[in-house]
Amino acid sequence: MTMKLSNLSVGLRLGASFGAILLITALIAATGMWRIASLQNASERVATQEIEQQTLVEDWASDIRLNWVRTEAFLKAIDRDYMDKLTADTQATATGMEAKVKRIEALVQGEQARGLLAAIATARQAYNDKLAEIRELHRGGEPNVPAMVDKDLRPLADKYLKSLDDLRRAMGTQLAESQADTSALAKASQVLLGMGTLIAVALGALLAFTVTRSIVRPVQLGKEAAENIADGDLTHPIEANGNDETGQLLQALATMQSRLASIVGNVRHNAEGVATAS
Repeated sequence: MTMKLSNLSVGLRLGASFGAILLITALIAATGMWRIASLQNASERVATQEIEQQTLVEDWASDIRLNWVRTEAFLKAIDRDYMDKLTADTQATATGMEAKVKRIEALVQGEQARGLLAAIATARQAYNDKLAEIRELHRGGEPNVPAMVDKDLRPLADKYLKSLDDLRRAMGTQLAESQADTSALAKASQVLLGMGTLIAVALGALLAFTVTRSIVRPVQLGKEAAENIADGDLTHPIEANGNDETGQLLQALATMQSRLASIVGNVRHNAEGVATAS
């Protein structure tokens, strides 16, 4: 690895190292933003859509139970003023209920939930048909209306309410599952970001060590060579590897050492010649 790096300039090595670290940091940041956006979308879905539809279904079931009590009381009552009040209250609740039903139909997703809505619609239609029939008999003065309410209408009302309870339980299960999914997504995001951070730290440390070693080691060799030359030791070999700045410095030192050795050798040879001639 060092031999390959030594063929690159110091500036290029430093730039590539810092660029790699910045790239890793950018990838971690992008991953974090992506996971946070996913978590935000999941949280918003739970906090708005699923909680809203759960609340609407609860209100719908409450309205149906309330209107059933009113309807039963109306069909068994004999006080005209009380009956008129029950009719007005029932119609007001039914009007508000229609808006809730439309909103629920717009929010509900999945085959299971839509199947439950279809079952509710069937039970509702059967209840309303029987209610209209009994109301007509009630207006005609049929004396057996209270018995018909208990025998014929109550089972249909119970079936209607049961279908709503089935949807309410399904919405509750869906909400719990979505909350669990959101929690799992949050934990997975934490693990992913933690692992990404550890990997980034490890790669950054490896890059820093490798690049620093590829620069510091030749400089240290150059320092040792310069100290040997300063001490008069021209025999210590200088290994000059690489074509970068530090490699060129070692090559220059090796050339200087060789030339100094040659000069010293010539001087010594000349001195010995002079001594012999004398």
